[in-house]
Amino acid sequence: MKIVCTRLSQRALISLLLVSPWIHRNLISHPSLWLVLDFHEMDKAGDRLVAALSLSRYQNVKHINLEFAREIEDKHLENVKNMCRNSVGNLEVLNLNGCQKISDAGIDFITYNSPKLKDFSIYWNVRVSDLGIKNLVNNCKLVTNLNLSGCKNVSDESLKLIAKNYQGLILLNITRCTKLTDRGLRTVLLNCSSLQSLNLYALSSFTDVAYKKISLLVHLQFLDLCGSQNLSDEGLSCIANCKSLISLNLTWCVRITDQGVISIAQGCTFLEFLSLFGIVGVTDKSLEALSRYCSNTITTLDVNGCIGIKRRSREELINLFPKLQCFKVHS
Repeated sequence: MKIVCTRLSQRALISLLLVSPWIHRNLISHPSLWLVLDFHEMDKAGDRLVAALSLSRYQNVKHINLEFAREIEDKHLENVKNMCRNSVGNLEVLNLNGCQKISDAGIDFITYNSPKLKDFSIYWNVRVSDLGIKNLVNNCKLVTNLNLSGCKNVSDESLKLIAKNYQGLILLNITRCTKLTDRGLRTVLLNCSSLQSLNLYALSSFTDVAYKKISLLVHLQFLDLCGSQNLSDEGLSCIANCKSLISLNLTWCVRITDQGVISIAQGCTFLEFLSLFGIVGVTDKSLEALSRYCSNTITTLDVNGCIGIKRRSREELINLFPKLQCFKVHS
């Protein structure tokens, strides 16, 4: 049997197995069909995970998605470690977003036999601490994408571990990790020069001491600084050295004025997305500079709440930015 489509859903594949013994044999004989386990938003996800990994067809699984899955706990991940160790040896992507019953021990269990893991995401988990990150870096040396958004109990110690072990890191999301300080962020910025995406959303404790070091990230394309209340024009002028920047969120960066935005316009000429939402210190001078240097690239521009900008009508913005498609990022 020739497989003409390998993009069938997991549920569809399982249904096909039941059609006939012949189809069952042929589907099982194609390993490429069984590389993903997707239990996102499912009930009894822990039992489903262990049962699936116990099957021979999932011996080479590369992607496990448990995002917002229910009834998944450390004990299930311990069973994976002890009973299904050969099934996760080729695992590359692991999504534990919203799995709030997973702790530091659970991270150790699920990553212990997964040395090839590259993409790890555990958004919105307040049980995870520095110990969980230590377990991760000890077990998995190849991680390039790391999402710790909402893990409020990780500290600078975690960033130190990340900086030491993941110097090839490409994506880092530390949104709302409120225990972090300039010291931890600086350590990452000084060591992880390959970063292309950095999300610092809702982290108001950082200052220019750390922000200035973002200038070292010459490959950076995505930067979210929403709510960075201590970011000054001086700090933003340093960030303007990130020449590859495509997306920049400066929403509620209340200390920024025309000086900082003009520096961004002059330095980041590939910019496609820019939010200045809620910044009262910018004026039409910022728009003029952005139009002069970025009019051929900007497709999304949010200047809502920028009371100093008078040329804010749809028609005026399109005249300045002919490729503009989106005028509002925040409702």
